[in-house]
Formats: sequence, C-alpha cells, structure tokens
Amino acid sequence: MIFLIVVSFSYSVYSQEYNSVVISEVMADPTPVIDLPNAEYIEIYNRSPKAISLKGWKMVTGSRSSVLADTTLFPGAFAIICNKNNLNFLSVFGLCIGLNSFSLTNEKMILALYNQHNQLVYSITYLNKWWKADKRNGGFSLEMADINNPCGEQDNWLTSIDKSGGTPGRKNSIEISDKDVNPPFVERVNILKSDEMVVVFNKRMDSLNAVSGAVIEVSGRKIIRRQLELTTFHNLKLTLDSPLLKGQEYQLNIRNISGCSGNLLRESNHKLALPSQADSGDVVINEILFNPREGGVDFVELYNRSKKYISLKDWTLSNTKNDSQNIYSVISSTDVIMPPYSYMALTMDPAIITEQYPTDKSRNFLEMNSFPSYPNTEGNVILRNAGLKLFDAFAYSETMHYELILNVKGISLEKIDVDKSSAHTSNWQSAAATVGYATPGYSNSQVKPEVTDDEFVVEPEAFTPDNDGRDDEAVIRYKQSFTGRVATLRVYDISGRLIKNLMSNQLIGTSGDIHWNGKDEQGEFVKTGYYLLLIDTFGITGNARQYKKRIIVARKDR
Repeated sequence: MIFLIVVSFSYSVYSQEYNSVVISEVMADPTPVIDLPNAEYIEIYNRSPKAISLKGWKMVTGSRSSVLADTTLFPGAFAIICNKNNLNFLSVFGLCIGLNSFSLTNEKMILALYNQHNQLVYSITYLNKWWKADKRNGGFSLEMADINNPCGEQDNWLTSIDKSGGTPGRKNSIEISDKDVNPPFVERVNILKSDEMVVVFNKRMDSLNAVSGAVIEVSGRKIIRRQLELTTFHNLKLTLDSPLLKGQEYQLNIRNISGCSGNLLRESNHKLALPSQADSGDVVINEILFNPREGGVDFVELYNRSKKYISLKDWTLSNTKNDSQNIYSVISSTDVIMPPYSYMALTMDPAIITEQYPTDKSRNFLEMNSFPSYPNTEGNVILRNAGLKLFDAFAYSETMHYELILNVKGISLEKIDVDKSSAHTSNWQSAAATVGYATPGYSNSQVKPEVTDDEFVVEPEAFTPDNDGRDDEAVIRYKQSFTGRVATLRVYDISGRLIKNLMSNQLIGTSGDIHWNGKDEQGEFVKTGYYLLLIDTFGITGNARQYKKRIIVARKDR
C-alpha cells in the first residue's frame, strides 16, 4: 500500500505549456469499419516530462466546446476522446474520456485543446485531402508522423498503416523524422482596411515572437497592434496608427521573425498599396495545368500585367459545360492583393503542386475552397471580376502541346506573350523540361524571347565538385530566340568518349539553366581535366544548331 502511494505521487502534476499535450491521431470517418469499433475518436498525447492535470481543460471540435473530465495524463501517455456513448467500445484500448457532445466532420474541422486558464495548448485543422487518396472514404485514422514536430501540418500527418485502421491509445503505426529546418516566408500581404493588413505566412508562427519580438515596420506609419490569428498561427494582423493613402506605395519590412519550430526569417521586404480598380486586360490567364500527374491537382495561374495593386476579392474562375452553363468558383472572399507584374497560381492544394514542381524561385499560391473541373483533353477557363465582367477566357486543348511530346500528363500550357490575347493558340506552348514541365506562381519558361540569337554560356568554365559550397557545379545558362526548341546536351572526355548525357531531346524554354555536378553516367565523380560539352538544338520546323563548349573539372583530391 505504501508503495502504491509513493508511485502515485512520484510525478508533480502541472497544467500547461504550449504543445505539451498534442492531438496525435484523428478518426473522423470510421466506416467502412476495418477492425476497430464504429466510433469517431481523437487521441491526445502528453509529450512533456511531467504529469498533466486535465481538470478544466476544453476540447474544441469545430464550433463545439466540451470540458474534459478531471484526469491526469502521465508523461508519454495517450488518452482517447470520444462520444460518451462509445466509451464501452473504445475504453478497451486505454484511457478514454467521454464527452456529451462529440462529432467529427469528414471534410474539414478545427480541433483545439485549451487548458483551465483558457490558453491554447494545441490546435490543428485537418482536411480530407490529408488522407491517402485510396483511404478517403473512411475506415482509417490520420496519425501525427513525428510527435517531436508538433508544429508540422499536412506533411506531418499520414494515413494509418495499421491493419486495424488506427492505433487508439497506443503508439502510432507511422514514425518518421519530420524536423522542420527551413525558415518561414511571407506568402502575401492582404489589405483588410486602409489601416489594417494581414501578413500571411507559409507555416505556423511563434506567437510571442510575432506579436512582440520581431521587428516589423511600415514606411510612414506606426504599427500600434499585432495579432496572430488563432488557431492557425499563419496570419499576422497589423493595425496602423493612420490609414494608408490611395495611389501611394508603402514598404513593409519584417526582420527576425520566428516560425513555430524556432527557425528564423532574417528579413523580408514587400511593397504594398491600397487596391485599385482593375481595367480589362490588367489581369490575364497565364498558365494552366489541366491534366495533372498521378495524385496531382489542376492549377490556373494569373498574371497582373498592370502597374496597379489589384484585389481578387469575389473574382471567379469557371469553366463551361454544354456550351452555356458556367460552373463558378469564387477565388477569394477576402482582399487578396496582386501586386504589379506579379503571378498567382490558383489551386485546391498548393502543397501537392509544390511537391510535384519544386523550384528555388519565389512563387505565389492561393488555395481555393472549390475549383472548377477542367477536362484532360479540352475545355475552357473563364476569369471574371467581382461584378462578373469577363476579364479573360482561354479555350485549351491537349493538341496545343508541343508536337514531339508523346505524353502530356503533368505538363502545363504557358502563355508566351502576356500582351497578346489568350484566344490565339499560337500564343501557348508546353512548359519546358528544364523547369519540370510547369512554373506555377512564377515566370513562365516559354516567355516572349528577349534575344535575337541563341546562346549557351558555361559558368564557371572551371569548377570544383568537392561540396565546399563554392563552384561545385557547372551551370549552363541559355537564351533562345524562339520558343519550342528541343535540346540534347552531352559531355565527352578528350578521347571522345561519352561521359554524361545531361539531356536528350528535351523541350527547353526561352531562357534557363542546366546543371552538371561533375559525375558520369555511373554516378561517379570524373577525373580532373578538360571536357567537351556538345549541345544540339532544333525546332519543330528544323533549324538545327550545334554548340561546343569547354568545361574544366578541377578536383582537389585528384
């Protein structure tokens, strides 16, 4: 008996720290049942080194708020939260807390834990698209993959691979390291009112740093209040001491702002202004992906070709069916601002687009709540402003892709000249292979040529592939006087032997770069010496050209 008393008090019970207790599993749709009870549940986990009293804590599911039972959650322990009617079914898996009102939606829901002082301890907003595509009809839970990265969002939540469909009350079936090492960045700045704006970040931010630690300045104005939106932690609202003036441009400077994981954005500068009325031709359709890769999604890119700051509030994107019926999707219900000469890729899932089309270039996405259906073979893209005035329309077809491309799946169509009509089929070209076959949210690969002659330049001519961070690769930069050129790049040694095939009959853009890391076809580093880069290009009508460039490899260890 004495032993039991000692054990029960071996932990000092305390109550709160942000992310001390996390939601580690969500079963939103238990049917069709795999091998678990037909019951929705949420699993919570104490990732702190201390026992935590849940007395007075609240569980928020969407618009409902329920007080948790007086329970102690020990370090490393799980608890299952469910409807009280399902306690008998789920309590066999471990500590179970029943709520009078508990229900989860399948598509989307905000989940949040608050302590007895009404302070947010953890929150997550799950979406149906977070589940693996073939598991979205139910029966499987969603698990936090890395408990040590509670700041993670979609990339840190995976469909359970347990044969029963989930792991309530026990260790998750998926354990991977998903450590966040990248600093946050600003996706866009939305103007709410003349004296209020919202800075939208790509990931969760550190609330204390965002509202008091980071340096944030707006030229000519003082920021009198900062407020980080809960429970997403993505949107930082700034209130100014006096309104912005029409027709005047301002500078927003952000320094030393931290993401939830502690990674620091050293500096970010942005121009901003109050939105102006858009005229016809100011905003145009600039790129479309209508036949995505496996597991991918469509996107439509817009381009602001004016000097104005233009709000997309209540603008619509649509298609046409049966020659007359328009299917509309509202782009945004808030003032999303497109700065002058900027790009904006519209899609249902920016995370998938980012994963399938990686780039080191800065780009802009806007996640839409609904998106028109664009058939894989042909269709229409229609852009209208808030007053339903037609701003642009594009009738696309897969036959518009470059003729030598055999499989167009996952390849976007890019507008060549933004000053020419979208109706001209000759003004569209397949995105280049050198950029991964799409350029969502940034400059197209097949833009109007800026040169009258073709050129290839190797920089540096002599490089040292030793991974010291300096001249580790040879970069072949090119500019083309025509769109739709195909290129083959091969590297030979001084004896004429083929060393590396960098590119074979691939569509290139009007400008870009191709990299060689100094390795041969077997993945081994080549010897120090002189090499010949042979470049062959041709267009759909012929016009074949050949270029020869010298490359010097200087290995320090050879």
